[in-house]
Amino acid sequence: AYPRPPPSPSSLSDTKTTVKSQSKASSLSSPKDTKRPELRVVSSRNSEISSDSLPVKGYEKCGVLDYSLATTTGPGNEALYYIVSPKDIVVARPRDWDDHVTWLINHEMYEEALEAAEGKQNSLRAHNIFDIRENYLNHLVDIGEFEKAASFCPRLLKNNLELWESWIYFFAEKMRLRTIAPFIPVKTPRLSTKIYNLVLNHLVQIDPPCLLKYLHVWPVGIYDLSATITAVIDRLNQKVTQQSPDLMRALGELYMFDKQFEKAIQVYLQLKSDEVFMYVRSLDLFGFVKGYVLQMMTLDQPKTLELFMENLHRFTVREVVDQLEENPRLLHAFLNELFLKDPALGAEFHNRQVELYVQFDQKKLLYFLQNSNFYHQETALKLCKDAKLHHEEVYILTRMGSTQSALMVIINKLKDVKQAIEFVETQQDEDLWEILVQRSLESRMFLSDLLEHVGDHYVDSLSLVQKIPESKEIPQLKQKIQNIFTDKILQISVEEGCMDIQRKDCTQVHRKFVVKIAAGVSVDNHTTCGFCNCFIIGGRTDKEGVRVYRTGRVACEPCADAHDAEIEEKAASALASSKELKAAPTRQRIGTVIHRPIA
Repeated sequence: AYPRPPPSPSSLSDTKTTVKSQSKASSLSSPKDTKRPELRVVSSRNSEISSDSLPVKGYEKCGVLDYSLATTTGPGNEALYYIVSPKDIVVARPRDWDDHVTWLINHEMYEEALEAAEGKQNSLRAHNIFDIRENYLNHLVDIGEFEKAASFCPRLLKNNLELWESWIYFFAEKMRLRTIAPFIPVKTPRLSTKIYNLVLNHLVQIDPPCLLKYLHVWPVGIYDLSATITAVIDRLNQKVTQQSPDLMRALGELYMFDKQFEKAIQVYLQLKSDEVFMYVRSLDLFGFVKGYVLQMMTLDQPKTLELFMENLHRFTVREVVDQLEENPRLLHAFLNELFLKDPALGAEFHNRQVELYVQFDQKKLLYFLQNSNFYHQETALKLCKDAKLHHEEVYILTRMGSTQSALMVIINKLKDVKQAIEFVETQQDEDLWEILVQRSLESRMFLSDLLEHVGDHYVDSLSLVQKIPESKEIPQLKQKIQNIFTDKILQISVEEGCMDIQRKDCTQVHRKFVVKIAAGVSVDNHTTCGFCNCFIIGGRTDKEGVRVYRTGRVACEPCADAHDAEIEEKAASALASSKELKAAPTRQRIGTVIHRPIA
């Protein structure tokens, strides 16, 4: 434990001073039993504040009555005390802050000394605050408390640039730069570039995760980017496998800071870090990544597809296809996403896309076939046959016009009677119905299924029933015939209901039409002829007729006649040129002639 410090000067008010010579007997005791005299400071309440042994010469031969205390005033009204003995005089004066700080330093109480000095800097004459701070730091490092010394540096070194750099070099010599790094200032004061590089290079060697931290915290301009990049690359070349990921990440950050974007992207792709997508979007770096489609698709396929679909105007489909050709599954994912975005964009690769759908995603092939016009139907048909994709085969055959072949695939391979009926109904081809009926007559089970579903569709079920041989055994034939009649009656009922609704609608529309065409057309002094633009009222048409058309158009009689004649001439010329004119049709005027006068 530290010894009790002496009282500070401010605590010495309201005290009295006494001189006491300690001895076992009275003042008449033998001088050899006399002890060294003491100066004690006692408060008005008779409590001792401090006690000091006095270095008096010949105290062994002095008793109590040999000492006396005198007082006077020194420079600056400072109280001076004289302890007088036969052979010596001791001068005592009140302690000042220099005395207090000195005592604390002598007893290695540096933190208390610093607090006392910082509070009374103007009262110190013998001590310098910077020396006290440096002594305190020296004391801490001498006893091995580097963490505490580093934490006190901002408080002790303040804005002194030289002291900061000196102490950082000291920590570097002790291999303790990582300890002081969190407390190194980056603004006030701003140290030299080599100091920051010294710290970063040290972290490159011993603590790459900590290096990443300071790359994010420290401003880019305070250290040399090129030197730091070189240090990281040199360290990576030493093949330190455990630290390689953090060093690679730090290298990527440094390349980003140095605006070497393509190198940074290569590093992030090598790390398989999805931060590359964040950088591409935030810094608009798509131009640097379009050459690394395969690596990006391997890293995160959905994000890559989304990114490329947003930037369709910045690359060609051929560029991406060439890169993904070595990985057909990823190529299929890209082309499929492109097709969903715009079927025409990858039209030149639709034949290849059919192969990819057959290989990786057969469920989506039919949708592709239905919505693309850029694939070879014969090639697609062969692929579907080889893969036994019968639904797709039916669609392609139908699209090629081979409806009978398509029907035979439904009958023979899919064996789906309901789909066969729907197909025949959709094509509206009587020959297909005959083929379906003929095929059903050859198979009892197929015919039974056909009878069961035929009533639900608008096909000629009567011809089917008539063609059934009398000797043909069909399970539940009676029930199936009844179901056909029931379904047909229901169809007829629905048709009649629809016809009634249609008649009512037509009647209502006709009434509205009659009312509309029977209404008059307003003609005033602002109305002009639709051909010559003259005013109907007050113009040259005052003595001529006016023709009002059902469309609301108004024309003067001469213009209307000239227009009708022109139309009849063109119609006659067209009929004559076709040599099929038998009789000239009588043209019915749409307009109505109104004779003058007009009100």
